[in-house]
Amino acid sequence: MKAIVVRRFGGPEVLEYLDWPEPQAAPGEVLIRVHAVTVGRTLDVEVRKRGADLHATLPLILGSDPAGVVEAVGDGVADFAPGDRVVSTSSTFCGECDYCRAGLTNACEQHGAIGVQRDGGYAEYVSVPVGTLAHIPDHVTMEQAACMGVSYPVAWNLLTGAHEGQDVLVMGAGGGLGIAGILIARALGARAIAAAGSDWKLERCRDLLGAAGTVNYGESGWAERVRELSRDGRGVDVVYENISSPELFDDALSTLRRYGRLVTCGAHGGGAVTVDMRRLYRSHLTIAGDTGATSDQIREVFGLVAERKLEPPPVFHRFPLEDAAAAQEAAAGRELFGRAVLVVREEQK
Repeated sequence: MKAIVVRRFGGPEVLEYLDWPEPQAAPGEVLIRVHAVTVGRTLDVEVRKRGADLHATLPLILGSDPAGVVEAVGDGVADFAPGDRVVSTSSTFCGECDYCRAGLTNACEQHGAIGVQRDGGYAEYVSVPVGTLAHIPDHVTMEQAACMGVSYPVAWNLLTGAHEGQDVLVMGAGGGLGIAGILIARALGARAIAAAGSDWKLERCRDLLGAAGTVNYGESGWAERVRELSRDGRGVDVVYENISSPELFDDALSTLRRYGRLVTCGAHGGGAVTVDMRRLYRSHLTIAGDTGATSDQIREVFGLVAERKLEPPPVFHRFPLEDAAAAQEAAAGRELFGRAVLVVREEQK
């Protein structure tokens, strides 16, 4: 099969387009004929550069969220069959540790990711553990499903608890996680206020995603503007944060009303931030971080999509598999709206 293989960490030039052995479906695994897979900053670009501190092993095929058609299933697989349309939600887990037995599969002591600790979807075929998979609803394209594979479960996990009448500030609103945050906040009945650093991205958030308000955090006074856009001027109920920028984090925290909470899952803006602790405790605020989503949460969020209560994301940026280097360069920049998608094979309509 054709695949993009990383045999040493480094720049885009280490992404080699090669003939590579086709994987097999081991017990408890599903072999997927890949149609589409996305390119992310952390699980793709950072892993390619240096392993992203995630203990990636080489040689490696990247790609955490391949979407495609089941080609074969291994022994013990009952919920999927050849011909099913499926997408990987990335997270692997042992199913046996205390966290897994408690249903917290995303906190597994052996937690890993497709395309990091094992080969992913930058290839014509990939074999993944059955626990990473979700069925793709009929009205969702393979490219949309790939864009949902990682982002939707994470956003659902972080935003569960938001409800009708509340205000949610979505940081990094033009990225894959930001788009998921806006659409899921709306599906939960909340008002989404989109924040990004480009006016053209904010226009799309408003016109395509239904954001109730938009704010450019490249402009001074943006945090005050967020509070003005909240329902009573007192601030938002939830800040959905996926940047962790030293320049933005504390201002984002300042937009919360009393007893508000900031939820976070990303660090591409730097990761080390300062926090006004007096504001934190005097305003009764909460900061909570999490990664991935539990198996139950994954079923919930894809169930909402299947019921058409949650919209799939728009897809604007497509690259053929052999142009993975160009796709990663685009993903590392700031000119994308949503995810870059590698199209491995076209879906037949």
